[in-house]
Amino acid sequence: MQLRVDGAAMKSWADGRQQEGGLQQRRSPGESWAATRRNTPGPVLRLNVGIVVGLIVASGCTQSEQDEPSPGAPGHEEAAMMAPLEIGDDHIRASNGTKLLRIEDLPGDIQVDEQTAFGAADRFREAEASPDEAWLAVTTSGAAHGAGWLVQTDSGQASPAAFQYGGSVTVGPWSEDGRYAVFVQEGPAGDRTLTVVDRESPSDSMDASAYPVRAPVHDDLSPEQRQYDATGWAEGKLLFRLGDKQWAFDPEAMAVMAK
Repeated sequence: MQLRVDGAAMKSWADGRQQEGGLQQRRSPGESWAATRRNTPGPVLRLNVGIVVGLIVASGCTQSEQDEPSPGAPGHEEAAMMAPLEIGDDHIRASNGTKLLRIEDLPGDIQVDEQTAFGAADRFREAEASPDEAWLAVTTSGAAHGAGWLVQTDSGQASPAAFQYGGSVTVGPWSEDGRYAVFVQEGPAGDRTLTVVDRESPSDSMDASAYPVRAPVHDDLSPEQRQYDATGWAEGKLLFRLGDKQWAFDPEAMAVMAK
């Protein structure tokens, strides 16, 4: 699977916007080009003004061409990945309209373990880029199940990250360094749990790469009481609430502790 980014279209669009913006920002607020010409006292001054404006515009265009990476150059795909992402049922687009991922680019089934796979990729639900925009955390849904994926933006390689039988999966907060993604699973019994995935350890099956976050009191609670709420990251730990208590998950130690 490969991400498809139309680099030539992106460059043409960016150049046009840069040139248009360079002209517009040189007018005074509310002043048109016609008003500028009427206020010019004579032909010599008009000529000088025309030369100056031409030099400024030419300089701005040259700078735009230098700043804009060419299609296929390092950083071009990343430039097209600026948030917010547009999420459709069958596509994910960058904020400028560039298509980044299609639903058919993902496997039709998510491999939960070596023996079990489920169809859970009929449509996109959410997507969130990592802080360095090197990865996408993506969630999908099927007829009855939800799934989460990690997708590399440079290669388009997708790895299974989370699965919820008979429920849904949404995207939680990325860690500050972009290494860990969080997925939120809502089950049919009313429970809401969290899964943390290390992008440095992708796997062909979900159970080999995902770590379910479980507080020590998890098994003592009914499904309706298992309401995990991720509140963010601090000092490399995932902070979450369960009931009226604050907890922290340390992905390095794979341990949950009370705060």
